[in-house]
Amino acid sequence: MFDTRKPSFSFKDNPRHIIPNKGSILYSVWDGDEQFIYIGISGLQKSLNRRNPISRMQSHASGRRSGDQFCIYIHDIFVIPGLIKTGKYENVRGWLDKVTQKYIHDNLRYRFVSFLSDDSDGIVRRLENKIKKGDMGFTPKINGIDV
Repeated sequence: MFDTRKPSFSFKDNPRHIIPNKGSILYSVWDGDEQFIYIGISGLQKSLNRRNPISRMQSHASGRRSGDQFCIYIHDIFVIPGLIKTGKYENVRGWLDKVTQKYIHDNLRYRFVSFLSDDSDGIVRRLENKIKKGDMGFTPKINGIDV
C-alpha cells in the first residue's frame, strides 16, 4: 500500500473491478508526484456480511462534497487555489463538484489492502489511526494528526 513501485488505481476506474465487495479496506491516496496525501478506511458495518468497501471509493470518485470529507479536503486544498489562480468560476449548480471530480480523476490514485475477518473493521480503524499519527513511518499530507 505504501510501495510506490506497486500499481495504483485511478479514481476514473470502476471500483467494482478493483475493490473486493466484502470486508474492510485501508487505502492510501497519492498525487501525481507519488506524494502520500490521504489515508482512509471503508467497510465498517457491524456485520461482516454487510461490509462493502466499494461505496466509499465511488463516493470519493464522484467529487460530490456533500457528506464526503475526502472530497471537501480535495476541493479546499487543491481545487480552490487553482480556481483562484485562473480566476475561473461558473455559478452553476453542481459545477464545483464536477471540477472536484475532474481534479480527483486527473491527479489522484489509490492503493489498498483488504481484510476479511470478523474484526476487519477494528483492524482498519487501528491501522488508520496509527498511520495518521505517523506511527508507521509516514503521515498523510491532508489528514495526518499532529500529536
